[in-house]
Amino acid sequence: MSGSLELEPTAALVMDWAKDLYHTGSVSAFVAHLDLSAGHRMRQECDSVCPWYREVLMNRKWFIRYTASNSITTQDTPCQVLILASGRSPLALELMETCPDRIASVIETDIAWMEEKYRIYQAVAPKTAERIRCVHADLCDPEGTRDAVDGTGMFDPDLPTAIVFEGISYYLPPAVSSAVLSQFASKSGQNTIIVDSLLPSGLVREDRRYITRGIWGIINRDCNLNNSVTYSPDEMESMLAAAGCDRFGHHAMDEMERLRTGENRYFPTAGHGWIRISTARL
Repeated sequence: MSGSLELEPTAALVMDWAKDLYHTGSVSAFVAHLDLSAGHRMRQECDSVCPWYREVLMNRKWFIRYTASNSITTQDTPCQVLILASGRSPLALELMETCPDRIASVIETDIAWMEEKYRIYQAVAPKTAERIRCVHADLCDPEGTRDAVDGTGMFDPDLPTAIVFEGISYYLPPAVSSAVLSQFASKSGQNTIIVDSLLPSGLVREDRRYITRGIWGIINRDCNLNNSVTYSPDEMESMLAAAGCDRFGHHAMDEMERLRTGENRYFPTAGHGWIRISTARL
Protein backbone atom coordinates (compact mmCIF):
# COMPACT_ATOMS: atom_id res chain seq x y z
CA MET A 1 0.00 0.00 0.00
CA SER A 2 1.17 3.50 -0.80
CA GLY A 3 2.17 5.31 2.38
CA SER A 4 2.47 2.10 4.39
CA LEU A 5 4.64 1.99 7.48
CA GLU A 6 7.13 -0.86 7.58
CA LEU A 7 7.50 -2.54 10.96
CA GLU A 8 10.53 -4.32 12.36
CA PRO A 9 10.08 -8.10 12.76
CA THR A 10 8.96 -8.29 16.41
CA ALA A 11 6.51 -5.40 16.11
CA ALA A 12 5.14 -6.87 12.89
CA LEU A 13 4.77 -10.25 14.57
CA VAL A 14 2.74 -8.80 17.44
CA MET A 15 0.44 -6.84 15.15
CA ASP A 16 0.01 -9.85 12.85
CA TRP A 17 -1.10 -11.98 15.81
CA ALA A 18 -3.53 -9.33 17.02
CA LYS A 19 -4.88 -8.06 13.68
CA ASP A 20 -8.23 -9.85 14.01
CA LEU A 21 -9.07 -7.41 16.81
CA TYR A 22 -8.89 -4.51 14.37
CA HIS A 23 -11.68 -4.94 11.85
CA THR A 24 -13.87 -1.83 12.16
CA GLY A 25 -13.72 1.90 11.55
CA SER A 26 -10.59 4.00 11.62
CA VAL A 27 -8.74 1.28 13.54
CA SER A 28 -9.06 -1.09 10.58
CA ALA A 29 -7.97 1.68 8.21
CA PHE A 30 -4.92 2.38 10.39
CA VAL A 31 -3.82 -1.27 10.47
CA ALA A 32 -4.21 -1.43 6.68
CA HIS A 33 -1.37 1.11 6.48
CA LEU A 34 1.04 -1.21 8.35
CA ASP A 35 3.43 -3.43 6.44
CA LEU A 36 3.60 -6.63 8.51
CA SER A 37 5.71 -8.63 6.07
CA ALA A 38 8.87 -8.47 8.20
CA GLY A 39 7.18 -10.61 10.85
CA HIS A 40 6.11 -13.49 8.60
CA ARG A 41 9.21 -15.63 9.15
CA MET A 42 9.01 -15.19 12.93
CA ARG A 43 5.29 -15.99 12.81
CA GLN A 44 6.07 -19.31 11.11
CA GLU A 45 8.71 -20.12 13.72
CA CYS A 46 6.44 -19.21 16.61
CA ASP A 47 3.49 -21.11 15.17
CA SER A 48 5.67 -24.22 15.11
CA VAL A 49 6.14 -23.80 18.88
CA CYS A 50 2.50 -22.96 19.67
CA PRO A 51 -0.03 -22.73 16.81
CA TRP A 52 -2.54 -20.79 18.94
CA TYR A 53 -0.18 -18.18 20.43
CA ARG A 54 -2.18 -15.46 18.72
CA GLU A 55 -4.81 -15.99 21.44
CA VAL A 56 -2.32 -14.73 24.04
CA LEU A 57 -1.77 -11.46 22.18
CA MET A 58 -5.47 -10.95 21.48
CA ASN A 59 -6.31 -11.58 25.14
CA ARG A 60 -3.62 -9.17 26.27
CA LYS A 61 -4.52 -6.36 23.90
CA TRP A 62 -8.27 -6.79 24.37
CA PHE A 63 -7.95 -6.74 28.16
CA ILE A 64 -5.72 -3.66 28.18
CA ARG A 65 -8.29 -1.82 26.05
CA TYR A 66 -11.11 -3.09 28.30
CA THR A 67 -9.31 -2.02 31.48
CA ALA A 68 -8.34 1.39 30.10
CA SER A 69 -11.91 2.00 28.91
CA ASN A 70 -13.26 1.14 32.35
CA SER A 71 -10.79 3.48 33.99
CA ILE A 72 -11.77 6.29 31.63
CA THR A 73 -15.54 5.88 31.86
CA THR A 74 -15.64 5.63 35.66
CA GLN A 75 -13.97 9.03 36.18
CA ASP A 76 -16.16 11.96 37.18
CA THR A 77 -14.55 14.18 34.57
CA PRO A 78 -13.00 13.64 31.14
CA CYS A 79 -9.48 12.30 31.53
CA GLN A 80 -6.36 11.90 29.45
CA VAL A 81 -4.52 8.82 28.25
CA LEU A 82 -0.75 8.39 28.19
CA ILE A 83 0.58 5.45 26.18
CA LEU A 84 4.29 4.92 26.83
CA ALA A 85 6.34 3.05 24.20
CA SER A 86 3.22 2.84 22.08
CA GLY A 87 4.86 1.30 19.03
CA ARG A 88 2.43 0.90 16.16
CA SER A 89 -0.52 -0.12 18.31
CA PRO A 90 -3.79 1.64 17.38
CA LEU A 91 -4.95 1.74 21.01
CA ALA A 92 -5.40 5.52 20.89
CA LEU A 93 -7.95 5.19 18.08
CA GLU A 94 -9.67 2.28 19.82
CA LEU A 95 -10.16 4.26 23.01
CA MET A 96 -11.29 7.36 21.14
CA GLU A 97 -13.91 5.30 19.34
CA THR A 98 -15.00 3.50 22.52
CA CYS A 99 -15.41 6.54 24.77
CA PRO A 100 -14.93 9.69 22.66
CA ASP A 101 -16.68 12.07 25.05
CA ARG A 102 -14.66 10.94 28.06
CA ILE A 103 -11.15 11.59 26.74
CA ALA A 104 -9.58 15.04 26.70
CA SER A 105 -6.43 13.91 24.91
CA VAL A 106 -4.16 10.97 24.17
CA ILE A 107 -0.37 11.34 24.23
CA GLU A 108 1.84 8.57 22.87
CA THR A 109 5.59 8.20 23.19
CA ASP A 110 8.13 5.97 21.52
CA ILE A 111 11.75 6.08 20.54
CA ALA A 112 11.03 6.31 16.80
CA TRP A 113 8.38 6.48 14.05
CA MET A 114 6.09 8.89 15.84
CA GLU A 115 5.81 11.38 12.97
CA GLU A 116 4.95 8.60 10.55
CA LYS A 117 2.35 7.15 12.91
CA TYR A 118 0.71 10.53 13.39
CA ARG A 119 0.48 11.06 9.64
CA ILE A 120 -1.52 7.84 9.39
CA TYR A 121 -3.81 9.06 12.17
CA GLN A 122 -4.39 12.26 10.23
CA ALA A 123 -5.16 10.27 7.09
CA VAL A 124 -7.63 7.79 8.60
CA ALA A 125 -9.21 9.88 11.41
CA PRO A 126 -8.42 13.57 10.97
CA LYS A 127 -10.87 14.86 13.61
CA THR A 128 -9.72 12.31 16.18
CA ALA A 129 -6.08 13.09 15.42
CA GLU A 130 -6.61 16.64 16.68
CA ARG A 131 -6.74 15.24 20.24
CA ILE A 132 -3.74 12.89 19.82
CA ARG A 133 -0.05 13.75 20.07
CA CYS A 134 2.82 11.38 19.18
CA VAL A 135 6.25 12.34 20.52
CA HIS A 136 9.71 10.81 20.57
CA ALA A 137 10.97 9.79 24.01
CA ASP A 138 13.41 7.21 25.34
CA LEU A 139 12.06 5.57 28.50
CA CYS A 140 15.64 5.06 29.67
CA ASP A 141 15.61 8.84 30.18
CA PRO A 142 12.66 9.26 32.59
CA GLU A 143 13.00 13.03 33.00
CA GLY A 144 13.38 13.46 29.26
CA THR A 145 10.22 11.43 28.77
CA ARG A 146 8.30 13.72 31.09
CA ASP A 147 9.72 16.76 29.29
CA ALA A 148 8.62 15.34 25.93
CA VAL A 149 5.09 14.74 27.23
CA ASP A 150 4.89 18.22 28.74
CA GLY A 151 6.24 19.63 25.49
CA THR A 152 3.10 18.55 23.64
CA GLY A 153 1.18 21.28 25.46
CA MET A 154 -1.69 18.81 25.96
CA PHE A 155 -0.74 17.12 29.23
CA ASP A 156 -2.64 18.46 32.24
CA PRO A 157 -1.23 17.10 35.54
CA ASP A 158 -4.51 17.90 37.27
CA LEU A 159 -6.57 15.60 35.05
CA PRO A 160 -7.01 11.90 35.88
CA THR A 161 -4.72 9.94 33.59
CA ALA A 162 -4.82 6.36 32.35
CA ILE A 163 -1.19 5.33 31.81
CA VAL A 164 -0.68 2.31 29.56
CA PHE A 165 2.67 0.54 29.83
CA GLU A 166 2.15 -2.29 27.37
CA GLY A 167 4.71 -4.61 25.84
CA ILE A 168 7.72 -2.89 27.37
CA SER A 169 8.23 -4.29 30.90
CA TYR A 170 9.87 -7.35 29.31
CA TYR A 171 12.79 -5.27 28.06
CA LEU A 172 13.50 -2.66 30.76
CA PRO A 173 15.22 -3.12 34.14
CA PRO A 174 12.66 -2.71 36.95
CA ALA A 175 14.44 0.42 38.22
CA VAL A 176 13.98 2.09 34.83
CA SER A 177 10.30 1.13 34.64
CA SER A 178 9.59 2.48 38.12
CA ALA A 179 11.57 5.67 37.44
CA VAL A 180 9.66 6.55 34.28
CA LEU A 181 6.27 5.74 35.81
CA SER A 182 7.09 7.86 38.86
CA GLN A 183 7.33 10.88 36.56
CA PHE A 184 3.55 10.79 36.20
CA ALA A 185 2.49 10.44 39.83
CA SER A 186 -0.51 12.54 40.89
CA LYS A 187 -0.95 14.31 44.19
CA SER A 188 -4.22 12.53 44.91
CA GLY A 189 -3.39 9.08 43.52
CA GLN A 190 -6.02 9.54 40.82
CA ASN A 191 -3.98 8.13 37.94
CA THR A 192 -4.28 4.51 36.82
CA ILE A 193 -1.36 2.35 35.68
CA ILE A 194 -1.98 -0.63 33.36
CA VAL A 195 1.06 -2.84 32.73
CA ASP A 196 1.58 -6.34 31.33
CA SER A 197 4.41 -8.63 32.37
CA LEU A 198 5.90 -12.09 31.94
CA LEU A 199 5.85 -14.50 34.87
CA PRO A 200 9.05 -16.26 35.97
CA SER A 201 9.15 -19.79 34.59
CA GLY A 202 8.85 -21.23 38.10
CA LEU A 203 5.33 -19.79 38.33
CA VAL A 204 4.25 -21.33 35.01
CA ARG A 205 2.88 -24.87 34.79
CA GLU A 206 5.65 -27.26 33.87
CA ASP A 207 3.75 -28.55 30.83
CA ARG A 208 3.47 -24.98 29.49
CA ARG A 209 7.05 -23.83 29.99
CA TYR A 210 8.15 -25.03 26.56
CA ILE A 211 5.84 -22.38 25.06
CA THR A 212 7.39 -19.44 26.92
CA ARG A 213 10.92 -20.72 26.34
CA GLY A 214 10.32 -21.25 22.63
CA ILE A 215 8.43 -18.05 21.86
CA TRP A 216 10.60 -15.76 23.95
CA GLY A 217 13.76 -17.41 22.66
CA ILE A 218 12.72 -16.37 19.13
CA ILE A 219 11.74 -12.85 20.23
CA ASN A 220 14.90 -12.29 22.28
CA ARG A 221 17.03 -13.47 19.38
CA ASP A 222 15.44 -10.82 17.17
CA CYS A 223 15.88 -8.13 19.84
CA ASN A 224 19.46 -9.23 20.62
CA LEU A 225 18.56 -9.80 24.27
CA ASN A 226 19.88 -12.54 26.52
CA ASN A 227 16.83 -12.74 28.75
CA SER A 228 13.44 -11.15 29.23
CA VAL A 229 12.61 -9.33 32.45
CA THR A 230 10.04 -11.27 34.46
CA TYR A 231 7.88 -10.36 37.45
CA SER A 232 6.12 -12.37 40.09
CA PRO A 233 3.05 -10.54 41.46
CA ASP A 234 5.11 -9.50 44.51
CA GLU A 235 7.94 -8.25 42.30
CA MET A 236 5.49 -6.29 40.19
CA GLU A 237 4.04 -4.67 43.30
CA SER A 238 7.55 -3.76 44.48
CA MET A 239 8.35 -2.15 41.13
CA LEU A 240 5.09 -0.22 41.10
CA ALA A 241 5.43 0.78 44.76
CA ALA A 242 8.88 2.21 43.95
CA ALA A 243 7.11 4.42 41.40
CA GLY A 244 4.68 5.62 44.09
CA CYS A 245 1.78 3.27 43.32
CA ASP A 246 -0.68 1.53 45.60
CA ARG A 247 -4.03 -0.33 45.29
CA PHE A 248 -2.69 -3.13 43.14
CA GLY A 249 -4.64 -5.62 41.05
CA HIS A 250 -3.40 -8.63 39.07
CA HIS A 251 -5.21 -10.39 36.23
CA ALA A 252 -4.27 -13.79 34.82
CA MET A 253 -4.81 -15.09 31.31
CA ASP A 254 -7.80 -17.24 32.26
CA GLU A 255 -9.71 -14.10 33.32
CA MET A 256 -8.72 -12.26 30.14
CA GLU A 257 -9.76 -15.15 27.89
CA ARG A 258 -13.08 -15.63 29.67
CA LEU A 259 -13.99 -11.96 29.39
CA ARG A 260 -12.95 -11.75 25.74
CA THR A 261 -14.38 -15.03 24.43
CA GLY A 262 -16.92 -16.16 27.04
CA GLU A 263 -15.06 -19.42 27.72
CA ASN A 264 -11.73 -20.85 28.86
CA ARG A 265 -10.49 -22.90 25.95
CA TYR A 266 -6.74 -22.42 26.22
CA PHE A 267 -6.44 -21.18 29.79
CA PRO A 268 -8.69 -23.22 32.09
CA THR A 269 -6.98 -21.90 35.25
CA ALA A 270 -4.71 -19.03 36.25
CA GLY A 271 -1.82 -21.50 36.39
CA HIS A 272 -2.05 -22.21 32.67
CA GLY A 273 -0.92 -18.69 31.70
CA TRP A 274 2.37 -16.84 31.73
CA ILE A 275 1.32 -13.25 31.05
CA ARG A 276 -0.25 -11.05 33.73
CA ILE A 277 -1.77 -7.61 33.53
CA SER A 278 -1.44 -5.52 36.65
CA THR A 279 -3.16 -2.29 37.64
CA ALA A 280 -2.39 0.27 40.31
CA ARG A 281 -3.18 3.83 41.30
CA LEU A 282 -0.47 6.45 41.05
